[in-house]
Amino acid sequence: MRILLVVGDENLLQSTRRVFWQSHRTWEVVLAASGGEALEALLRDPVDIVVVDLQLPDMEGAALLHRVREDQPGAVRIGLADHPMAEWMEKVEGDLHRLFLKPFEPQFLISAIESLDIEDDESNVRAIRAFVGGLGHIPSLPSLYAELMKLLEREDAGMGEVARLIRKDLGVASQVLKLANSVHCSTGRPVSEIGQAVALLGMDSLKSLVLFRGLLGGFDSPRPQGLDLEKLWYHSFQVATGTRKLAVLEGQTQLADLAFSVGLLHDVGLVVLATDPGGRYRSVLERAQSTRIPLAVLEHEVYGVDHTQVGAHLLSLWGLPAVFCRPIREHHAPPAEAEGFPLSLALHLADARHGGGATAGIFADGRWGLHPHLLVDPERFARWKACLALDGQ
Repeated sequence: MRILLVVGDENLLQSTRRVFWQSHRTWEVVLAASGGEALEALLRDPVDIVVVDLQLPDMEGAALLHRVREDQPGAVRIGLADHPMAEWMEKVEGDLHRLFLKPFEPQFLISAIESLDIEDDESNVRAIRAFVGGLGHIPSLPSLYAELMKLLEREDAGMGEVARLIRKDLGVASQVLKLANSVHCSTGRPVSEIGQAVALLGMDSLKSLVLFRGLLGGFDSPRPQGLDLEKLWYHSFQVATGTRKLAVLEGQTQLADLAFSVGLLHDVGLVVLATDPGGRYRSVLERAQSTRIPLAVLEHEVYGVDHTQVGAHLLSLWGLPAVFCRPIREHHAPPAEAEGFPLSLALHLADARHGGGATAGIFADGRWGLHPHLLVDPERFARWKACLALDGQ
């Protein structure tokens, strides 16, 4: 992996490279103390990641990030700032994947780069990165999610503070109540208070809900074309519930929140593709609806990537770990074997067996059949199918 580090502070530049070398000697770290040096480095060789201080001695970091996006759209673009400035964020809209505030420990930056998981599946990962990186507008990490993560880092943070934060966003608050009443309806009593709903859902599920709503809200312009967002929400919620049920069925209660969260976000790539400024995705959806050609096949014909790859890469850019992103990337073609609970297989079946029927429409993979790997263990398949048949899943 080749990383271009562009920082005007020579001491910070050298100390960061030193820590990078000690932790990952296979990483090639190229240093640039100015925008001019960075442009020369970019002309010599392609890079996988560009880390840019937004305050450079010879040019604006925002201008450099824009050049990187135009010349090497597949590069992951990370910005460093002394403090969050609204005018800078407006300039780098669409050009920036992540923004970190200084000062920071080099190990923090290493962890952020490791979470990108971009070296996996090298055969087509560059095409995926180039597609997502070349989009005119990339939704940023929802601000509510960032606030939530900051709150949870405090040892003295309580559920009351989390509930007060959620109440600040009416859309998220209403969905929190809906999820709590649906997922935990076995209590027999309706959940009508945000604090109780937060406690019932668990923080992993809550964070994923904030990400889902933030993704939809991040596309005010351009709006997704040809995509029924309410129907997508309903389908995603049903798949999340089904995936969670399968984890609990197999005794993997510690993975229940992860399973739910992955199910909720498994189709986020659809929203990204639907913002294609050329309007081509509407015809892709229409063809998938009127034929028996799988949606992912049609997406590859038009874009060279599909929504599972795009969604997984976007979530990786947001900093979600590989254990979260890989099932999303694999849920159309889950691997035959997996260590521990096969989350990708469970997600695939919950997606295929979605009980919405006609309401699921284009989103339910079941209309294109089950992947053969799901049938390798017939006893497990029968057990899972029976589980999802309950409650009409």
